[in-house]
Amino acid sequence: MYTAAAAAAHHAYNNISRNAGNAIDTQTRSSVQELENRVEKQNLIIQTLLMLLLEKKVIHEDEFKDWMAYVDELDGVRDGRVRADKTPQTCPKCQRNNAPSAVKCQYCGEELEHDFLFRRPE
Repeated sequence: MYTAAAAAAHHAYNNISRNAGNAIDTQTRSSVQELENRVEKQNLIIQTLLMLLLEKKVIHEDEFKDWMAYVDELDGVRDGRVRADKTPQTCPKCQRNNAPSAVKCQYCGEELEHDFLFRRPE
């Protein structure tokens, strides 16, 4: 049987757990909403840039579609997304591995190149 103290402790634990869960849910919802807002803003920017490029006849729609297919395949999978390369970058100066997203070597400060920026569709 529960004593009054044990029952009170159990009740307090359940309340704390429930409140912690609510705080996490609120924080998660806030994070998701922030990400959705960022994605929607990026979508607006991209759509505006594309419409401007087409309107000014800087690029033709077919050429844009070819480029989009090319960029989609840069990560090795044609799936409508570009996944970040998870392969570590090797510094050309000190030969040490750096994070895939690194711009400079974390060990010697050498600038790192991103080869995919220089590829062009055939």
